[in-house]
Amino acid sequence: MSGLPRPLSTPIARGGAFFRAHPALFLGLLAPMVEYLTGSTQISWLVLNPPFFFAFLAQNLGSYGLAVLLIREAKVRWGKGWASVLLLGAAYGILNEGVGAATLFNPNDAGVLGVVSTYGHWLGVNWVWTTQLVLIIHPVFSVSLPILLLQLAMPETRGRTLLSSKQIRWALVGAAVDAIGTLVLIGYVRHFYAGPVLWAGCAAAIAALVVAAYYVRADLLRPPRPTPTSRPLTMFLFAVGFFALVTFGSDGMASNGVMPLLIAVFLLAIGSLALLWVVRHVGRTGNELQLVALCAGFVAVALPQGFFGQLHTGIGMVAVVGYDLLIISLLGYLWRRHRHVMSAHGVPLPSASLASSVGDPR
Repeated sequence: MSGLPRPLSTPIARGGAFFRAHPALFLGLLAPMVEYLTGSTQISWLVLNPPFFFAFLAQNLGSYGLAVLLIREAKVRWGKGWASVLLLGAAYGILNEGVGAATLFNPNDAGVLGVVSTYGHWLGVNWVWTTQLVLIIHPVFSVSLPILLLQLAMPETRGRTLLSSKQIRWALVGAAVDAIGTLVLIGYVRHFYAGPVLWAGCAAAIAALVVAAYYVRADLLRPPRPTPTSRPLTMFLFAVGFFALVTFGSDGMASNGVMPLLIAVFLLAIGSLALLWVVRHVGRTGNELQLVALCAGFVAVALPQGFFGQLHTGIGMVAVVGYDLLIISLLGYLWRRHRHVMSAHGVPLPSASLASSVGDPR
């Protein structure tokens, strides 16, 4: 019995047992993680204005939470892999940022979201922002990251549906209501509506992406190598560099007047190269520590944005620090857990022989 992990008592163990019994809830709560880490929705409101915080929490759970649950269900029920997840993540990006918040189209968002959000506005579309959010941020950070964390935290859920058919129907209704409600609210606050032409374009693009996700090969992004060829530290640094290039690189280029088309091509290029690099080096099995490190790298860049962006909130920083520590603790737990499992099975670190959540097309 000495090779087994010591059972935890205390509320942490009880909380873990609760979420293992309710994995859909766990995934739903993970889904808006990047929204809070970056400060796009300020966690400091929990202390400074609780009703405001819980109103936005409900909106984020209705938007991010339901979308991620539905995308994971589609992946499992259709028998697809991560290519399908990324395509559906792009479709969600259009629904969220195009139909709902309209940030893909509003030419007046620069004062709220920064210069990159409206840079390259042409034919009614903010092309640089659209490229960044639809093709990278939402597919990778809003959708794939929480799904991956669920599989690392609860490997027993891999390939298993979390929602019944009835729950899926209700989730689809909820996601549609959330998008329409956001559209109305944003229109009232910012006095901007994209109009029928752009909404029709959104609907067509979403439909095309969903069809592509349904028909794409399940093994399209299956890692070619059986085991990882990069160490966890390399994966961590890679994720930090990639996220930094996507966020700070595009902002810097826009601020210095680089041609919008070149910025969009830059984002497409680094996104494609990053995806190919991960697929090439992550391996199909024994890659749990690499995957935890990859997630940690994404968090490491997102976390300071929200932390320093909310320093002015004073006592509100209690909530910010608390949330940041909660996410760091989750990553630390996953790292220790998978190292322990590998050690208990006598597998040389940092490789392992567990089934890979990325390598398995389910």
